[in-house]
Amino acid sequence: MSAESLNSYFQKIEEHLVQVQNVINKIPTLNLDTLYRLEKDMEALRLEAKYCKADDLPGIMDQMNNLHNLIVKFSKPLKLPDGASPFFGHMRIFQDKKEKDIYLGHVSLMHEQMKFKIIDWKRAPLAKVFYQYDEGDDFDFDVEDRTVEGQILEKSVITIVNGKLYRIDRNDETYVKKEGKWTSSNEEKVHLSGGQGQSYGEIAIGTGNTDHKNPDVISMLDKEQFKIVEADAKAPLLIVGGAGSGKTTVALYRMARLLENRAFGESEAVIIVPNLGLIRLAETLLEKMGLYSVKVRALDEVFSTLVRQAVKGVPAKVYEEAPLVSGIIKRHHSTLHILSRYVQKIERDLIHDLKKIDLDLTFQRMKGPVGRRLEELSFRADGIKAIKLKEMRQNLNNILELYFNFLSSSVFQAQIVEASGDVISQRMMSEFSHHFNRQINSFDSDKEYLEREIEGVQKSHGHLDMDDYPLLLELRRQVWGSFLSDRSGAQKQYKHIFLDEAQELSPVQLGIVGGLIHKEGNITVAGDAVQQIDPTISFDSWDKVLDHLGVENVGVTELNVSYRSPKEVVEFSHQVLGPLSTGELPKTKKTSGPVVKTQIQHLGHATVVIGKALEDLVKREPKATVAIICNKLDAARTIADDLGDLPNVRLVENADFKFTPGIDVTSVDQIRGLEFDYVIIPDCDRVNYPENARARKRLHLAATRAMHQLWVLYPSERTLLF
Repeated sequence: MSAESLNSYFQKIEEHLVQVQNVINKIPTLNLDTLYRLEKDMEALRLEAKYCKADDLPGIMDQMNNLHNLIVKFSKPLKLPDGASPFFGHMRIFQDKKEKDIYLGHVSLMHEQMKFKIIDWKRAPLAKVFYQYDEGDDFDFDVEDRTVEGQILEKSVITIVNGKLYRIDRNDETYVKKEGKWTSSNEEKVHLSGGQGQSYGEIAIGTGNTDHKNPDVISMLDKEQFKIVEADAKAPLLIVGGAGSGKTTVALYRMARLLENRAFGESEAVIIVPNLGLIRLAETLLEKMGLYSVKVRALDEVFSTLVRQAVKGVPAKVYEEAPLVSGIIKRHHSTLHILSRYVQKIERDLIHDLKKIDLDLTFQRMKGPVGRRLEELSFRADGIKAIKLKEMRQNLNNILELYFNFLSSSVFQAQIVEASGDVISQRMMSEFSHHFNRQINSFDSDKEYLEREIEGVQKSHGHLDMDDYPLLLELRRQVWGSFLSDRSGAQKQYKHIFLDEAQELSPVQLGIVGGLIHKEGNITVAGDAVQQIDPTISFDSWDKVLDHLGVENVGVTELNVSYRSPKEVVEFSHQVLGPLSTGELPKTKKTSGPVVKTQIQHLGHATVVIGKALEDLVKREPKATVAIICNKLDAARTIADDLGDLPNVRLVENADFKFTPGIDVTSVDQIRGLEFDYVIIPDCDRVNYPENARARKRLHLAATRAMHQLWVLYPSERTLLF
């Protein structure tokens, strides 16, 4: 395209911008003159209806109804485009034997003083043409019972900053206005290439060159990783390391090696991970190792199974909308600490009741958990004493009611606040108390919270959330000595547990996992404190993690080499961490394309830019895996919907990744432990990623999912983290 044609195009866009801004400034948000005329007309019709003939009344009433609708319409403030950024895309089309200028914006606008129109990019059928076709293409689409056909003559992506035209992207070229003149930008074109098939195509960690001649199962490990695989089968092991250092894969290789050496059977081992995505990843890796019978279980599923086996009256349905403060309090170590005090109070109250039947001293001389001692005492008693002891045992067996009594007690609530230091405030506890009381009230008060069987179908009452389950299990363990059910077929302990992403577990959750370790078994723990992003968890140290698990003499191995991300991504991620980093740049084994940084106007603008780049990428590299990682799930839903015309676009809301070529649109909370050929972060602004520790961890986690190349997009209010 000639320079003259380009300048003419730029001038047209600038003139149209000025026109729409002038129109917006002139249009009042309320048309008071029109409202006044409509009200006068309505008053006249009312008078006419009062004295008209009966035959004329239906027609007058119809007119009044129409006028009423118009009054309602004009009484609402008129929604107009924002003059600071009224549109972000342009196309000139030939349709119905006419050439038309169409702009894409957030709010539609047509006016007699404008020879063009702005259409809503989400609602207008014509907006799809902008996303699906390029300049010079013929287009067609169906609207109701007709087909609209035409041709795109011009098309561009437009950036407007503070009401001024700043940048135009057209035909794969970028033009920026500098010092009053339009010039071709030296900014590198967004071009993602070369990463196809690196994600999960094969297990490739380490250098693949070791000094050991061993079976294929360890042929791909480097020396440090080999040491982990060969560690003592009976010793617990902690593997810490940065993103992409191979923690998960090495731990799985260790399990495979121990199975080879018959340290335990496949049914005696389990892998526990935080979410569904990591289940599928672990299962994929296990299949590559030929291990088909080792179970991989999500943490929530483990707790759900245990609590339903061990605690009576737990509803089948899990409450999914508990407030954040509920999770913070139920997961905090102070709640676990005060729970022990509550069990001590249960014992004191029980001794007081036993004194009435002269069994208090006998009970105090006995050893073991309070429930087991009471049970043993019951076996020795008869008569009225046996009846009283049976009633006491039934009360202790009602773990759900004991639990409700604990967390609803203002005394123990106050103790939790005090024990937490400055973490849990009295205001937070008041909010929690209101929520928890609603939980209690949702159960049948006259049925002791037990499930009833009605016409052969169990009916659950009330609701519990996932954070209740570990506390219920811990309460049962402290009262009865174990949270494992004695029933046939119930969950048993394991001789080997691999716990992944352990930094995301609360003290009470860690304690329950530790209770699943067989007395002759061991555990491998993997994690990275920097990747701890759950707002309800406060990570202290790995020593604390091991204490809560109840394991001792743990061998600790640190992996310092990133085998996933190239040097460019590692350097970017290290910068994002800032003061949270160890200070030393992690080592990496590969280099790749640069981290692409692109300024955009808003999320809608980002979708246009991303869509164009991905359209090209999926044609060149159909086997590539791409993740668009948003800070919030709502933004992911919007982007997935807008990119729906691209092949293999998948919205991932519950970590249910397919691990197949395509484009996964998801949020930061879903992607722990996962990796993709390409990662795109579309919302790097100061709202999503402010300058604090949690935001640094979240952005770092998102960036380090990239195996080949990273692309970040940001508005003018860019995050300060890079």
